[in-house]
Amino acid sequence: MKKNLFYALMMPALLLGAVSCTDYQDDIDKLGAENDALRSYNNQTISRLNSVVFQTENGLNQITVDQPTATTLVYEVEPKELATTLAADITRLSFVSQNGAAMAITNATANATDGTLTITATPSGFDGSKDYSLSLIYSEDGRSYQTAYTPVKVITHPTAGTLAITLPTTAGGKYAVGASYQLNAVFTPAYITETDVTWSTSDASMATISEDGVLTPIKNGTVTITCTSKDNPAVSATATIDITGGNIPLDEGGVSQGGAE
Repeated sequence: MKKNLFYALMMPALLLGAVSCTDYQDDIDKLGAENDALRSYNNQTISRLNSVVFQTENGLNQITVDQPTATTLVYEVEPKELATTLAADITRLSFVSQNGAAMAITNATANATDGTLTITATPSGFDGSKDYSLSLIYSEDGRSYQTAYTPVKVITHPTAGTLAITLPTTAGGKYAVGASYQLNAVFTPAYITETDVTWSTSDASMATISEDGVLTPIKNGTVTITCTSKDNPAVSATATIDITGGNIPLDEGGVSQGGAE
C-alpha cells in the first residue's frame, strides 16, 4: 500500500481520537468545576460563621445541669440568619465535654431575627465532685465549627444520710433560758448544691427556732430540733436540746425558785 493512501485512511481515525480525548478532558474539567462548586456550597455555613457564643443568664457564664432533666441552652449566632441553618439538622450539632459526661441534643430551634439558637439537651454522666465545661460543635461535610468552652454547674440533690445538725459548744452540753444559739445544717458531701432547709421544734413553748436556725430556749426541759431539706423533704436531721437556768414552779400559786435546773 502506498504511503499516501495509508495516511489518507488513518487520518480520520486519528482526528476522531483527538476529538474524543478533548471531549473526555472537557467532561473531567466540568465535573471538577461542579465538585468544587458543590464543596463550596456545602461548606458555606462554616465559611460564613463569625461566632457562636453561649448566652449568659443573670450575668453568670455557666451551663446549669440537673440530670436527668433536659436543659435549655441559648447561643447567639453571627451572622444572625445562619441560626436557622444551624438548627435545621440536629445531627450536625453535638457537645464535647470531659470525664465521661454527655449532653444528648434532642431539639434545636432558631430565631433569625435576633440570631439565637436554642438547644434542648439531656445530660448524663455528670458528677458533682468534678469540674466540667461544654463546647458546641457544628459539623458539615468533613469540616466543623467549635465554640469556646463554657463552665458547667452540676446540680446535686441531698439524699438520705447527707444532712446533719451542728450545735454550739455549751457548758455541760446544756442551753440556758434567755440566751440564743446558732444551729447549722451541714450537708455531706460538700458539693451538694441544694442546701436550703426548714427548722422546727417539738415544743414551741419550750424553745423556738428561727428560719435561720437560731435557737431561743424558753423554759427548762428537753426539746427536739428538726432540720429538713427543702429540696428533698425525706432528708432530715434531729438534735436533742437540754434547757436549763429557767424558773421551776413550786406550787400552783405561782411561787417559783430562780436558777434551778
